[in-house]
Amino acid sequence: MLKKGFTLAEVLITLTIIGVIAAITLPTLMNNTTNAQIGPKLAKAVSMFEQANTALLNANSVDTLTDSGFLDSTSAYISELENYMKISEFTYPTGTTQTATGDGSTACVVGAAFSAGTPAIANDGILYVINKDQTPNTTKAPHKQRIGNVYIDINAAAKPNAIGTDIFVFSWWNDGSLRPVGSSNWDDTGTSSCKWQTYCKNDAVATDYTACAGAVFENNLKVLYK
Repeated sequence: MLKKGFTLAEVLITLTIIGVIAAITLPTLMNNTTNAQIGPKLAKAVSMFEQANTALLNANSVDTLTDSGFLDSTSAYISELENYMKISEFTYPTGTTQTATGDGSTACVVGAAFSAGTPAIANDGILYVINKDQTPNTTKAPHKQRIGNVYIDINAAAKPNAIGTDIFVFSWWNDGSLRPVGSSNWDDTGTSSCKWQTYCKNDAVATDYTACAGAVFENNLKVLYK
């Protein structure tokens, strides 16, 4: 009986074709998978930070972080925050500088730069770079008193350390809440020209990635920009 099968050459050609297809599609698949993880990671990071701040306020029987007395020193604030979430002040490894590509834009000015903040790392590897650089308007309610901004780095000191890729910017309010920069109400006036619809459009290359935090949160935690 004649046995049918594949020759070695046919097998090698088939494997080569499969390898070429994998080489073409795998990077896109991995990138899509990574992008799909960004929104949930950010949402979790924001939630943990806000819950810890609420607990801090309640424990000290105050309505605002500035009334707690811990914001006189960012290090003192982080030390107090350790009582309510697993976080500690972070020191960059020797030879690693505290920088963020795309920081210091002219379109979406957020206040103190990434390098000016105090980093604190949570036990899940999320890095919070905290900048208390605003004088709150105490004539307004606590959730309308902006006190600074917080950069959230979802992979700590690992590269690429780029705004809109692994680092996202949030405004920080006196009730301990965070709002994504680029969203409709991230600043204390509600009239900021820095909108994700202008600078971080869906299906387009962002012209200012600082606004992309707003894009993620106002698109159901999806990364739709390029």
